Amino acid sequence: MPRKIRTEARAIKRIRDARTRAVVGWLYRWKEGGEFPMWKDGPRSDVIYE
Repeated sequence: MPRKIRTEARAIKRIRDARTRAVVGWLYRWKEGGEFPMWKDGPRSDVIYE
């Protein structure tokens, strides 16, 4: 049986609402090199990454 490839990611930045500064998600970097946002309550458009 072949081994499964395990993928890992870690949060590298908080995603905040630009107006209220509330955390609305996190930006994750995958071990393989890609970055992907993880939203709390769906994607937002007016955000700040910090």
